[in-house]
Amino acid sequence: MQQQSYINRGNYGAGFEHWHDMTCRQFSTTECDIPNEPNFNGEVKSWSFGALHFGDVSARTGGVHLPLVRSAQDIRRDPRDHIMLVLIQSGEIGFLQADRNTTAKPGDIVLYDQANPFTVNYMGNARSLIVAVPRHQAVSRLEQVADFTARRLPSASYAARFFRSILSELQSSADADAADFSPKLESSALDLMFSSVEQCFLPDAAQFQGHRQGQLNKIKRYMLDNLQDTDLSIDRVCAMQGVSPRSLNRLFSSEGMTPMRWLWKQRLEASYKVIAQGQPVSITNIAFDYGFRDVSHFSRAFKREFGRSPSAVLLRK
Repeated sequence: MQQQSYINRGNYGAGFEHWHDMTCRQFSTTECDIPNEPNFNGEVKSWSFGALHFGDVSARTGGVHLPLVRSAQDIRRDPRDHIMLVLIQSGEIGFLQADRNTTAKPGDIVLYDQANPFTVNYMGNARSLIVAVPRHQAVSRLEQVADFTARRLPSASYAARFFRSILSELQSSADADAADFSPKLESSALDLMFSSVEQCFLPDAAQFQGHRQGQLNKIKRYMLDNLQDTDLSIDRVCAMQGVSPRSLNRLFSSEGMTPMRWLWKQRLEASYKVIAQGQPVSITNIAFDYGFRDVSHFSRAFKREFGRSPSAVLLRK
C-alpha cells in the first residue's frame, strides 16, 4: 500500500495552496480560488490498494464555499481517466457535471467522471472519502455509468447503506494493508458497489436497456435488409448506424455472439429456407444471393450449421 498525506492547520495562504496541490496530484487537476477565509484548515490523505486509489479529503472554511473546477483544458493537461466514487462523511458537498447538479450530505454517495468537466464544491466544512476506479473497471460493470454522475444516492436508501458497508470494508482492508486482499476480492467488491448504484437508479437502467434493445433491433433490420451484400462489414454497419465497433460488439453480447457471427447465421438460415422449399434455383445462385463469395465456403459453413450439406437438404426435398 502506498500512502501520502498532507495536513494543514495554519492560515489559508501557503497552507491552502499545498492542500489544493495535493488534491491535484492525487486525484484530478483543477482550478480553485483561495478562499476568503483566514482560518482555512485542510487535510488530504491518499493511498492505493490494488487497482484502486483512495482519498480522505477535508476542508474547513467556515461558511465559505470551496469549488474545485475541472475544465476541458485541465483534462488535456491531466488525462487520468477514472470514475470517482465519493462518500460524504461530514458537511455538504456540491457536484456539477453534464448539466446535472446535486448537493450531497453525510452518508450520501455521488459519482463523477474524471474525464469530463466537473465542479466539486466543498461547502464550508466538509469531509469526503474518495475511491478512484479505472474507467474500464467501472464501465464493464455499469455501462451507462456516465449517466449517473452528479446524482445522489440518498444516505437512507438501501443502495447507499450497502455501498457504504462495502466501502468501509475496502477502507479497513487498505488501512490494515491486508495481505489477503486479492484482485478477486477487489473485483467482487466493485461488482457489489456498481450493482447498488444500478439498483438505486433502476428505472433509468431499465430505460437504458429499452433504448439499447431498440438500437440493436434497428441494426439487425439493417443487416437483414442487406444479407445479399458481400461487402457488408463491421465498419460499414458502424458507419451506417452511427455506432463504434466496440459499442456494436457490446450490443450483440446479449445474443451470445459477435455481430459478424450473427450475420453469417442469418445468411445461412435464410439460404436453408430457400433450399428446403425446393425452389428451382441453383445452390450456387442461392449462395451468391445471400452474401457468400465462394460456394465451397458456403457449403462447409452450411454443413457445420445444420449437419447436412445444401445438396442433401435439396435432395431430401
